[in-house]
Amino acid sequence: MGQLVARLVPLLLLLLPKQGAEACGTSRCCFQDPPYPDADSGSPPSSASGPRDLSCYRLLDAGFECSWEYDGPAAGVSHFLRCCLRPGRCCYFAAGSATRLQFSDQDGVSVLHTVTLWVESWVTNRTEKSPEITLNLYTSVKYDPPPSGDIKVSMSAGQLLMEWETPARQDGAELQFRHRTPGSPWKLGDCQQDGADSGENNSESCLCPLEIDTAQEFQLRRRQRPRPGAPASPWSSWSRPVCVPPGPPPQPEVRFSVKPLASNGTRQVTLQVQRPQLQLPEGCHGPKSGAEVTYHLHLHMLSCPCKAQATKTMRFRKMLHLSGAAYNLAVFSCNRFGPGPNKSLHIPADTHTEPRSLNISVRISGTTMRWPAQTSGLTYCIEWQLQGQDGSAANCTLTTPKDQDPTGMVTHHWSQASGAMQQTTCYHISIFASARPEKPISWYTLLSAYHFGGNASVAGIPQDVSVNKGGLDFVSVDWKPSPLSTCPGVLKEYVIRCQNKDSNQVSELSVDATETKVILRGCLRAGANYSVHVRADTATLKGAWSQPRHFHMEIQVFQLSILSIVLISLGSFLSILFLGALVYLSLNRAFRHLCPPLPTPHASTAVEFPGSQGKQAWQWTSPTDFLEEEEEEEALVVTMPWDKVEGPDLDTFGPLKDKMELPPGVPEPALDTELSLEDRRQVQGYGYPEAGALGPREQDSLEGSPA
Repeated sequence: MGQLVARLVPLLLLLLPKQGAEACGTSRCCFQDPPYPDADSGSPPSSASGPRDLSCYRLLDAGFECSWEYDGPAAGVSHFLRCCLRPGRCCYFAAGSATRLQFSDQDGVSVLHTVTLWVESWVTNRTEKSPEITLNLYTSVKYDPPPSGDIKVSMSAGQLLMEWETPARQDGAELQFRHRTPGSPWKLGDCQQDGADSGENNSESCLCPLEIDTAQEFQLRRRQRPRPGAPASPWSSWSRPVCVPPGPPPQPEVRFSVKPLASNGTRQVTLQVQRPQLQLPEGCHGPKSGAEVTYHLHLHMLSCPCKAQATKTMRFRKMLHLSGAAYNLAVFSCNRFGPGPNKSLHIPADTHTEPRSLNISVRISGTTMRWPAQTSGLTYCIEWQLQGQDGSAANCTLTTPKDQDPTGMVTHHWSQASGAMQQTTCYHISIFASARPEKPISWYTLLSAYHFGGNASVAGIPQDVSVNKGGLDFVSVDWKPSPLSTCPGVLKEYVIRCQNKDSNQVSELSVDATETKVILRGCLRAGANYSVHVRADTATLKGAWSQPRHFHMEIQVFQLSILSIVLISLGSFLSILFLGALVYLSLNRAFRHLCPPLPTPHASTAVEFPGSQGKQAWQWTSPTDFLEEEEEEEALVVTMPWDKVEGPDLDTFGPLKDKMELPPGVPEPALDTELSLEDRRQVQGYGYPEAGALGPREQDSLEGSPA
């Protein structure tokens, strides 16, 4: 409640007239006592608040003005501008809460003589007073600040140069600037004048320090130069911020991608630029502060050099739709100091061909080209160049059909005298169309094809045709590729013609354009003579036949080569050797089963034969002659009476049983049974003479010899 009363008191005091005087007007200087206590009544001696920095001056276009600063809370403050023309003759202007007041020379203040002015601020039953100033209001002129929109910024000898036009009737001003970088306070400086005489050029300039690695924010102000003995004029207000980037921009980093040619004849080109993040001072964050970096694109259409306009510079675009022509792109950045280094890009021409829609005919009168017409009013650019050459060697011509063809086709004709596409070689032809040919970005690709100039029928004859006999009933025909094969899409196929010279029977065979060899089989007869021709055909033209190649088919005779004879002989020998080995192994195995081995010798009975006198006995007792293991046993002795019985004839074959007689009562021993010791003694006891023992080896010899 107390604060509300404190705010209403000054207003009531202003409304109530002073005792003994009339009420003051609201616009004129009031020559009465102010409606508040004296300035010293409630002002604390050590208060830091109150009005300060009072400045009064003449405005060139709007009378006079006084302005000041106030330190302290603005709520509930009432400001009064006091003016004393002479001692005892003072008045005041009520400004309310404003810190700026304008008046004219008709408001009761002397402007041609010296006056004293100060500000008194009343707040919360307390009055605060500013320092007094004494001046001549008419001669104290406040200049305007430099026009921010017209300030030109450039570099001069490593410093920053700012230039602008001098405001009207404000020549000879004193200049100051203040500047700051991101995160730093303001720094004040006096402008250094440029070497040129700015007064004659009706312009002013200021040299300021330049920071290479950071952006800066500048503000400028002006005032009338002080006259000798006169107080200094007030400074103008600060200009709007002038933001300065750190030197020319660097080269941009650009990436791009190109999509294939679409059905509308354009390619989508996507550009991406990496924008560096630049720190800016507080007053330079606006969209047009002057520290921003802008990107631009310079387009140069290389194809179709006969067009009117080939280049265009535009603001940077992330996406372009260009024709299939070759282009050079340059991306560069700009700031206050102009453009920086550019990044050059090259987009090659699209080589995709569509021969289906382009009809080219060559006659004695010249070359005629026809293609489907588009909308009326289009300008067509026909470009042709030798295959493999760059766009700098291209030829072109422009045509704008006036009358619409009833067949819906556009026809263009070259006479033979012009020499267009007369060489017998491969040409690449491109047709571009545009409704606004003065704009390089408006063209699109209509057709693109290859064409073999000159007499393609003769120039495309296959060379080095040869016939090789591959067997008894077929031949292979080889040839070198036709010169038409070097022109993409021109060569359609090869045709091979085989003619029987004896019967004049002709057969033709078509093969793909990529083939250079064919085998003729099934159509050849033994003993006949043939000739072969080859030609190369295009989609619209049959080629000329190559030179004939003659050959003769031999009668089939069975002949074996030396290698065949050697192989047959080697096979026969190996077969006989294998059969012999098989027979030998089979017979050897059968003999073992049919003829088993004889019994062992030590299990048989041996007979001792007498000598020629009938008394001498033969004895084999050496055990080392036996292969079997030796056993301790007595030798079997058989005694034969040579004096009573006639010895057997050794040369006579017969059983031993018929030649020898055993004593009565002695059983006949078995062939494979060995007699016991007792039996052998019994046999010896019958009075037969003693005989030597027979070993196993001798028994084998005896058994093996004839009886």
